[in-house]
Amino acid sequence: MTQFDLFTIITCSVLILMSIVTSMINIFFRKVVDSEPLSLHQDNLEDETREETDDSDYQTHLPYPPISVVLYAHDNARDLERHLPAVLTQDYPADYEVIVVESKGEDDTDDVLKKLKQEHSNLYTTFVPDSARYMSRPKLAITLGVKAAKHGWILLTDPVFHPQSDQWLKAMARNCSAETDIIIGYSNFNDEASDYKRFERLLAQCYIMREAQRHTAYRCDPGNLMFRKEMFIEGRSYDGNLKFIRGEYDFIVNKFARKGNTATETSQDTWMIEDAPQGKTWLNSHLFYMETRKHLMRKMSHRIRYVIDQSALHLNIILIIAALAMSVTQGMIQGFGLCSALMAGCAIAALVITLVLRSLFASLKFRQFGEDIPLWKILPFELSVVWRHLANNVRYRMADKYDFISHKV
Repeated sequence: MTQFDLFTIITCSVLILMSIVTSMINIFFRKVVDSEPLSLHQDNLEDETREETDDSDYQTHLPYPPISVVLYAHDNARDLERHLPAVLTQDYPADYEVIVVESKGEDDTDDVLKKLKQEHSNLYTTFVPDSARYMSRPKLAITLGVKAAKHGWILLTDPVFHPQSDQWLKAMARNCSAETDIIIGYSNFNDEASDYKRFERLLAQCYIMREAQRHTAYRCDPGNLMFRKEMFIEGRSYDGNLKFIRGEYDFIVNKFARKGNTATETSQDTWMIEDAPQGKTWLNSHLFYMETRKHLMRKMSHRIRYVIDQSALHLNIILIIAALAMSVTQGMIQGFGLCSALMAGCAIAALVITLVLRSLFASLKFRQFGEDIPLWKILPFELSVVWRHLANNVRYRMADKYDFISHKV
């Protein structure tokens, strides 16, 4: 056996091994604990409660706390008209109120809210003062809404979201306990959003959920966050980051999360569905997040997992391409023989293994979170994430940094 033959065998072995190992260095391979269906949870809870009370009144003993749902609205008349009724008509056995904090705009939000208040007695409204300056209006609105809330648990969402089920409040509230201060729920875009947008949101949610389940929660995507009013008020709410225009969900989780005080809720009953964003809205959300993350704690430990996953994926693809190029070059120079054919065959086999394994792992997560994305798009999407991020990073660095804060400091 020649030295070159040995090199070929080692290279082929590395290719196959790397295709398997790097496919498992992947957030889709890691387990995100799935919450049990609400119906099963209620059956178990009711069985336990029946042991302590008569059948006639066991429903009144279900441990559902009263909740205040808080939304910030600015020129969201159409969104409120379409989505707010689903929030106002939840099947919830305890008292709950919905507080919409409005920042005066140019549409007919006032008229929509007046009409809804006539139809729903649990809807309340308040306003961001026109005199408020030099601070984030979304964060100020949330703070005002929390302070106006009469209940101890706050459920934060946005007008562009709607609950997939009328069991949303129940499923989120079942996580309320003496040890829990924060509950992070799942959200994604509706089917009108592109496959890539839904893929990227799911990818981010997997990192968010797993980190909250195994370590200390880092951040939270918009639309589905529950927390204690007392924690928020006594912790001085957004103190220290009120000047940053966005990041209202991220800063709450990052500031108040501790290991063991955060629950995640992934059951289908709690999914919040966001309207497909327009291109500019989609881009701005990424740019604002790049500003926000600079001011979050634990960002290095969060980023390292993402960097390792992306590095493993790209290293694997680079090795496959290099092996194919080497086999072709060798064949052109020395003639196509067994060694070049073996290397090319192993490179193709490694690519197939990568495609199959990564598609399999992603499909399991798609099934868990109800996403219908063609499997052939998975590898291209995974590879493009980091390059899209770099392109957005260039846009962020070229942007005026005062666009991300409420005043010049």
